Amino acid sequence: MPIVQFTRFKTDKPEEMAKIVSQAKKIFEKHGAEFLRLSRFHTGHWAGELLVTTRYANWEVYGKVQEAVAKDPEFAQVLAEGMKISELQGRNIAVSIDL
Repeated sequence: MPIVQFTRFKTDKPEEMAKIVSQAKKIFEKHGAEFLRLSRFHTGHWAGELLVTTRYANWEVYGKVQEAVAKDPEFAQVLAEGMKISELQGRNIAVSIDL
């Protein structure tokens, strides 16, 4: 059952943030995430905020990727750059339901 993590950021520099998230994408996928995508909310309460979505095959892969990026010095640098220009607004994890 796939695991999907959603992380929202508020920033007044979306173009710079997109470049930073592009670097994070390479790191997450290198460590086993199925994908990392960036979206921008255009309506509703979160309009203007950015959404980073990552998908993992299962909980085991999710845990391995989280552990790997936590130890990755390149990711630490990318995260620090992102936090200089954005504010973390929320994080959610969804578990797929087989139909």
